[in-house]
Amino acid sequence: MSLPRIRLDRCLRTPEGVWMLSEEEAHHLVRVRRCGEGDLAEGLLPGWKITLRLFARENAWFGEECSRSAEGREDLFMVLLVALLKGEAFEKMLRQVTELGVSRIVPLACERSIPRIHAAKLSSKMERWRKILEESTKQCGRTSPPEIAEPCSCSEIPFSDLPSRRFAAIIDGDAKPLAHYDPGSSLAFAVGPEGDFSPSEKALFRREGFLSVSLGPRILKAGTAAAAGMAFFSLAREGLVSGA
Repeated sequence: MSLPRIRLDRCLRTPEGVWMLSEEEAHHLVRVRRCGEGDLAEGLLPGWKITLRLFARENAWFGEECSRSAEGREDLFMVLLVALLKGEAFEKMLRQVTELGVSRIVPLACERSIPRIHAAKLSSKMERWRKILEESTKQCGRTSPPEIAEPCSCSEIPFSDLPSRRFAAIIDGDAKPLAHYDPGSSLAFAVGPEGDFSPSEKALFRREGFLSVSLGPRILKAGTAAAAGMAFFSLAREGLVSGA
């Protein structure tokens, strides 16, 4: 059974190796996970997993550092370009792809996207998304959350910064099964909104070297397609599923 996990990014560490837990992380351990004094917890920092023994002093909670281990380097770099989704679907998708190992997320304001984010609300929206990504690392034990870019249109995508292996879940007759391809060590995967990319967006992705891929005989919701793609690439890299 795994230890309850917290993030230590906003916690303070003394020279003696004692961490003063933030109010939020202390609440998570004590109220949500029902931890008490003397219990062990796992603290996450970029690149590190730290075992802590908990204790309380004057209405504050602390963790004494017992040991730490370096997280192995990820051998698969995955960039997900995904359309903004309606309601809680986008946030649910963020949680899923974090658990599946996505490295960077680029939200897309596609021609057929229903959600529109006003400039005045962008800062608070980005803060919420980053918070969701950080919280999701506690579920899967990742030491670093994925990066997330500000939303952009398809024409604003920084294509020159993307990996050379590029795939797009496009509902077209020429799409080949995803298992036909080897993901390599780095890749970009694009998923459009419900109803697919527009014809002009499909043409843009093809000009930029994206291969049309199929995720099976059924029409998937966009969030499901994003998670399915990340899951396949991750498993393929580990040799648990095979391509062509």
